[in-house]
Amino acid sequence: MKKVLFIFALVIGFVLNMNGQSWYSNSGNSSRSTYQTSATASLTIMNRSSYTLTVKIMKTGGRGLYQTVSISPKSSSTVSFYSSDTFFTKTKASKGLETLYKKSGMFSIQCDEEGYSQATLEFFVSSGGGGTGQGISKAEFESNK
Repeated sequence: MKKVLFIFALVIGFVLNMNGQSWYSNSGNSSRSTYQTSATASLTIMNRSSYTLTVKIMKTGGRGLYQTVSISPKSSSTVSFYSSDTFFTKTKASKGLETLYKKSGMFSIQCDEEGYSQATLEFFVSSGGGGTGQGISKAEFESNK
């Protein structure tokens, strides 16, 4: 049976300067200002392979599914986040009769008054041995926990 290399990389950039993408309001009943940001954090998922990917972005601590993204070979998709949190991914890579399932490590997204994340997650799937990420079963991939 052919061995397949399944690698993914996560690069997170944190933007400290929101360049005017915020606003302040001051209630007449309070001397305290409220800060809200119109900026959103984002995660761009890049499929660098000839496999079709289904990527589930999961909240940590058993809190369930955040979003599912299907990505065609050699393309990408961007997911937006509106608050800070910690996540991991479950990924299904399919090509013909071959299907691989993997689970990533945790990563954090920041979206608050301190700034917001701009992250890129890249998936590489090719022939060979090895790979990164934890192999999981189809049943675990389909579970939204």
